[in-house]
Amino acid sequence: MPIRRLLPFVLPLAAFAFGCGSTEPSPPPPDEGEPGPLAVTTDKGPIEGSLVGSTRAFLGIPYAAPPVGDLRWKPPAPHAAWTETMKVTTPGRMCAQRNALTGDFVSTSQEDCLTVNVWTPEKLASAPRPVLVWIHGGAFTLGSGGDYSYNGQNLSETTGAVVVTLNYRLGPFGFLALPELEAEDAAHPSSGNYGIEDQRAALAWVRANAAAFGGDPGNVTVFGESAGGISVCHHLVSPESKGLFQRAIIESGPCDSFLGKDKATAQGADLLAALGCEGPDALTCLRSRSTEEIMTALPSSADLIFGDGAKWFPVLDGWNLPDAPSKLLAEGQFEKVPTIVGGNADEGSLFFALANTMIADDAAFEALAEQLVPGHGKEVVAQYPSATYGSAQKAAAAAVGDAGFVCPTRQAARSLAKAGVPTFHYHFTYAPKGALLGDIGAFHAAELKYVFGNPGQLAPQALTDEEIAFSKVIMGYWSRHAAKGDPNGEGAFSWPAYDAEKDESIILDMTVSKQAGVRKDKCDFWDTMPSFTP
Repeated sequence: MPIRRLLPFVLPLAAFAFGCGSTEPSPPPPDEGEPGPLAVTTDKGPIEGSLVGSTRAFLGIPYAAPPVGDLRWKPPAPHAAWTETMKVTTPGRMCAQRNALTGDFVSTSQEDCLTVNVWTPEKLASAPRPVLVWIHGGAFTLGSGGDYSYNGQNLSETTGAVVVTLNYRLGPFGFLALPELEAEDAAHPSSGNYGIEDQRAALAWVRANAAAFGGDPGNVTVFGESAGGISVCHHLVSPESKGLFQRAIIESGPCDSFLGKDKATAQGADLLAALGCEGPDALTCLRSRSTEEIMTALPSSADLIFGDGAKWFPVLDGWNLPDAPSKLLAEGQFEKVPTIVGGNADEGSLFFALANTMIADDAAFEALAEQLVPGHGKEVVAQYPSATYGSAQKAAAAAVGDAGFVCPTRQAARSLAKAGVPTFHYHFTYAPKGALLGDIGAFHAAELKYVFGNPGQLAPQALTDEEIAFSKVIMGYWSRHAAKGDPNGEGAFSWPAYDAEKDESIILDMTVSKQAGVRKDKCDFWDTMPSFTP
């Protein structure tokens, strides 16, 4: 699959998408006991949250030391302990990032950003609750666990679970690879995956502190979308993350999205040159520069799909990532936990709409396809006839969505199931009402509005009564999977475990159904396309 060539161009747009009644039953209400405390003690010190509705919210809790000064481009370090009660009622600042459209530094972002947010039901339960830990998307350059779209109140209140969201270092602060950095610590022979290591530190924080919030540290589900889904897959195959979670959910997260070490270190050298930090004192120089200088030193992509700006992705370092994730999955070398994996029907539409990319005719479509799969443009156009899709534009969007998301999802499901892992594959087909960019169908990240039950940036309207019911259906599947490693139960529509021969998926729409062979002919085609070495 040409995933690694495709995704660095399309994923920067993911941060913009936050994100008929159903006959499905709602999840049962959580156990209710005595009200839980707003003041709790973590492993580093006491904190005090707030009561919002029937949820206790603890926002902006530091889980690691601020990665500033000498801790820039170092693995996350333990936070210092404190004795006075820390008020945690506001999400922490977003990690340093640039505006996706203008390329300008976002002045409200900062490097001191390694925080988590926790939502847990007000009432104490009779048994520890499952914990859901969310990793946000945004091409590893954008977004925050504190974004409103990811507010965990509705998910926690509906399911009774403890919901955690987190921040991790982004862009050059999270994914800068340099041999000089790798040589700083012989016990840590890696550079370029600081953001992934932040996520791992947050998962370790959850294991240490879940019980304080009524959660079960032995029943943690890590879930994420786009770059967050990619991250989940990387934790599955990373030996360093072993034992930190017991379930996984990968939403529109193609596993083979990373930079090869050579490409990553070449980009690191470009950053040094741009900042005038070459030579024996390169790291001292680099650590002396301001946040904004580092964030804006290399150009961002002028064309949001096919630009040639800097791409900050996890690095195939041989330590955090021992090998290509798809290879490790296929070989059964991964943490074998029950997993939900899936994608959306119109994954490609968002990227064309946001970038205003126009594909006027088949010639333009073929030129674009040649960029994705050199030497195979004509085959791609033949596989996606403009007459069938209504225009070359729609055909191209379908090809990008299948090649970049839908078919890698099937590939991952096959590898997981082959290894004996309980695997559940979904295909999300509901088009949110009132999408800002018009009729773009079930676009990339469209499902998040219903996973969290919050309006999104591209679908900002409040959920209708029908959509609230639909949201509860999805929350039910996700939370039952978190509770017992199987999304079925409570009278819900039966979701078959994935098997490559049957190739059955659940179709998530207002009327839930199941289907065999979702996009089978297209994915069989993409399976024949040449792979690319990262």
